Amino acid sequence: MFSKANCLWTILITIFLHIPHSFSGEVYRWTDEKGTIHFTDDVSKIPKPYSDQAERIEVQEETLKEVEKIGKPEERPDRVKDYLENIEKKIEMKKSMEKKISELEEELKLSEESLKRIEEYEREDYFYYQPFKDPRTGKWVPVASPYYEEKRRLKAKIDAIQAEIKRVQEKISQLMRSL
Repeated sequence: MFSKANCLWTILITIFLHIPHSFSGEVYRWTDEKGTIHFTDDVSKIPKPYSDQAERIEVQEETLKEVEKIGKPEERPDRVKDYLENIEKKIEMKKSMEKKISELEEELKLSEESLKRIEEYEREDYFYYQPFKDPRTGKWVPVASPYYEEKRRLKAKIDAIQAEIKRVQEKISQLMRSL
C-alpha cells in the first residue's frame, strides 16, 4: 500500500535518524526491479545485481552538523512541556476564580439574609409600614424607616456582588474556551 514517495521518505527518515551514530560521509543509492529506491552507507550491503547501478552520494560536513543539531532534543524548545504548563496555569486560574465565586455567593447569601431580617423587623413594627396623613398638606405620605439607609446599602451591595459573579463567570467561560 506504500507508494514510492512514501517508501522513499521512510527510508530517508530512517537514514537521517541514524546518521549521527553511523555516518561514513558517503551514501549509496540504488533502485530494485520493483522500482523501490534504497539507500545505504555501506557498500557491502548493496545486493550484487544492483552493485553496478548504485550511485554514490557525497554528504557535506555542514549537512551532517545540521542533522546533529536537529537530532539533539535538549536544544529544541520543549513545546509540549510549555503547553502543559500553560494548561496547568489556566486550570489554577479557573480554580481560583471558582473559589472567588463561592466566596461572593456566600457574601451574597449573608447580605440577602440581613435584608430579610431588616424587612422582618419592619413588619413587626407596624407603624413604619403604614403611611400617614400629613397634617399640613393632607396627603398620604409613606413613613421613612429607620432602616432605610441600611436597606439601600444592602441592596446596592447585592447588585454589586451579582454583577461581580456574572463578570467572573464570563471570565471562566472564556478561559474554558481557551482550554
